[in-house]
Amino acid sequence: MRRVAALLALVLLAACEQGGVWANVPRDDSPDAQACRREAEQDPEVRRIASSGTSGNATQDERVRAQLLEILPRVWRTCMTRRGALPPGGVEQVRRVTF
Repeated sequence: MRRVAALLALVLLAACEQGGVWANVPRDDSPDAQACRREAEQDPEVRRIASSGTSGNATQDERVRAQLLEILPRVWRTCMTRRGALPPGGVEQVRRVTF
């Protein structure tokens, strides 16, 4: 049952590519950005956080969304920097706490 919930969470995560938990990731249709989105979805920490959501506890689901809003942009930027699509360093991104 837990595995089904984790897969459901990842499907919902992928379905909300432009909004929801992806709201803090810049909209970019480049091949590097798309590859980094897929990598972010497969990141073990992101998967762990996404699987901790429940379908009936609104408070826990909001915590999960807030954590995903924070971690997804970080994982995406790390991937983009590693691929050379973003320069290293710079100003810290504005942290958005809700959507």
